[in-house]
Amino acid sequence: MTSRAKKRIVLPSRPEPPSVDEILEDVRSAAACDPVFFCDLSDDSPIPSQEPTSDGHRQYMQTCSYVQLNNKLKEAQVELKEKYESLTSSGIKLGKVIEELREAAM
Repeated sequence: MTSRAKKRIVLPSRPEPPSVDEILEDVRSAAACDPVFFCDLSDDSPIPSQEPTSDGHRQYMQTCSYVQLNNKLKEAQVELKEKYESLTSSGIKLGKVIEELREAAM
């Protein structure tokens, strides 16, 4: 049997997205300890301050730490690339100056 002869599987349609009222109801009924409202990635500490109370919570907090450290690494990567390019151009300029001094000394 060829691939053209196989029946095509029809997937069920996607559910409708929630309405604004349903979203607001979910947000209002969420507990204060809900992980969505708990992890604050804006401070400089790589590890959130509250102690994990369960394995899932601990894994979530580790994920928050990972995301924060990953963002810092991306910023450092950009900064290092800029410094590398600056040093490379300075090295080229220095090489030209040294060559000019050698020619002047002859």
